[in-house]
Amino acid sequence: MAAIREKVINLVIPKNEMEMSFSTALDNGFILGAELHTNHDDINNLAVYGIYDDSGVAFSKPCHINHWKRREGSGFDDSYKPLLFETESKTFSFKVKTQTEVSKDTYFHLILMYKIREGCA
Repeated sequence: MAAIREKVINLVIPKNEMEMSFSTALDNGFILGAELHTNHDDINNLAVYGIYDDSGVAFSKPCHINHWKRREGSGFDDSYKPLLFETESKTFSFKVKTQTEVSKDTYFHLILMYKIREGCA
């Protein structure tokens, strides 16, 4: 039996900086999808978000942050950006980068939806 859980990855690009990253091991389970919340609102400063495996290879290639936002009008499972991968307790890096320096502290909260296997949490 598996339980659905959320894990939040918080990244903040400090004012006058262009990128931030964070690495962490994820609980053993299956990542269903993700959604991103941010206060980044400068449409002239492209922001991209990506997930990398423990060898530095882009697991989910960096793409525009709007591609990570929750989709309205879909069912629960379809409203998240699909990721569909086993974590295998590996370490993953989460990276966000903008084209130019941000004018304020800019947060990016990624919510991962995943199934944790009973006895593995």
